[in-house]
Amino acid sequence: MTATKTRTIEDLIAEYAEPIADAVGIDVDDDDRDLSGFTQLLSDAADTLSPADCTREYLEDAAEALGALAYVDTDTARQTILARVDGLLYEAKSDLELI
Repeated sequence: MTATKTRTIEDLIAEYAEPIADAVGIDVDDDDRDLSGFTQLLSDAADTLSPADCTREYLEDAAEALGALAYVDTDTARQTILARVDGLLYEAKSDLELI
């Protein structure tokens, strides 16, 4: 059995907020350091990209998945969502680094 990485929203914010915001030319402030603010940051970042850009879709999907956290009541479900968000943001960040 392989160990799974436990993810937290704080870890995702620390890893992805600044690089994604910098890549699209928006600022990160203290309000972006919680779930609601980070979700909005991702939506704002997506809005700066072309609708045809797959990176925009990654960011929109991640923001939507974060919104689902309010509706889960188990740690397993929460970790599933955070793992999905982590994967989406990893792809978005990687794509944005190529620009």
